[in-house]
Amino acid sequence: MSRLESTTDSCLGETLHRATSPSGVEIALLRTPGYATASGHFGLRFGSTDTRFRGIDGAAVEVPDGSAHFLEHKLFEGREEKVFDRFGKLGADFNGGTGFFETTYYFVSAGRFDECLEVLLDFVQHPLITQERVDKEMGIIEQEVRMYEDQPGFRSWMLLHRALYRRHPIRVPPGGFVDSVRATTAEHLQKCFDAFYRPLNFKLALSGDFEPEAVLDKVEALLDTDRPGSGARAPVDEIETIAAPWLEEEFNVEQPRVTIGWRDRAGVGLGAAMLRRQQVSAFVMDLLFGVSSPFHEDLYLRGVIDDSFGAHYTCDASYGYAMASGRTDDPVRFADEVRGAVARFLQRGPRQDDLDRMVRAAWGGAVTSLQGPSALASAALTASLEGYDPFAVFRIFQTITRDEVAERAQELLDPGRMAVAVLRPKS
Repeated sequence: MSRLESTTDSCLGETLHRATSPSGVEIALLRTPGYATASGHFGLRFGSTDTRFRGIDGAAVEVPDGSAHFLEHKLFEGREEKVFDRFGKLGADFNGGTGFFETTYYFVSAGRFDECLEVLLDFVQHPLITQERVDKEMGIIEQEVRMYEDQPGFRSWMLLHRALYRRHPIRVPPGGFVDSVRATTAEHLQKCFDAFYRPLNFKLALSGDFEPEAVLDKVEALLDTDRPGSGARAPVDEIETIAAPWLEEEFNVEQPRVTIGWRDRAGVGLGAAMLRRQQVSAFVMDLLFGVSSPFHEDLYLRGVIDDSFGAHYTCDASYGYAMASGRTDDPVRFADEVRGAVARFLQRGPRQDDLDRMVRAAWGGAVTSLQGPSALASAALTASLEGYDPFAVFRIFQTITRDEVAERAQELLDPGRMAVAVLRPKS
């Protein structure tokens, strides 16, 4: 009897094979017959916002900002040989990343898939964290933190977070600050690893031209079986009102950069509800500020916005916001004009033909984004980490309605929950 639970998506015809290892790792396998490449994505729900938590023994732990990112760097170092070198010898591309709530690692190979899989599962589960190694890496991470701090787009984004939220940990950059990096010790990183890098938290997604049952046998032989349990993250304690309706910062820019945000109501948690909120909200922002929108055209023709303008929606279990940003010589006019466009959109409401066109475009974009083993594995890992089916978005496209989008627009674009972040040129 197969240990795999297999489901075939009716829209794309892709079959997703799922299993849970005896130790608790959730595994997703997708066959891509005829492809020369294969890919593995491994991750967990532990990110930069997890600086206060309880360890396996229940004891309260607090670590410096940026610890999850620092830990990612230490895993890359490997025990005896750098992970990039190990994958390089196998001819594979490899990388990883730390976000606010997740850390992920992946490889893409055109051969020697089994060996790449062994390296991926080995270095993530078995790091060597010492103070000597932490001290050696500290300067490199400081440089990376400074690099992000020097980017206007990143600074503007983080300034908006501080305007929208009073306490939420997304106010802090994923890499932390230079001072917090310098305060990080091997003990801090070991506590993070011991609390969260455990089988119950791991998700693995693999895609390639392979036999799922045979790959599952290999995976289970490589997974740890003696590390039960998990740490527990602290709940987010956030005040409902925005922190500041207008926040400015001087920076090395030639022209002011304005980022406007509309803070969403409390998060809906992970799973299908969050995915639907993401997609419906994305349609709201596309209908309002997409390049084919009459509101975008009006602002562009009158010189309020230029090609730097963009808008989107983002969220996770505990937060969400819509944002629009661009460069302008007159931040006050920019904000007022955007606010006026939102008011006119809410008064008029979305039109069915516009929504139909947006849905068709989104459908095509979603299909394109799932082409190839790496894209499929990445989508499957994200879906597993966030608690939904990787192909569920197509069912949302089939069932979304104009009334749903209109109601969501009224809720999301509340003028009382709007904040403006401005980067101004230094005096």
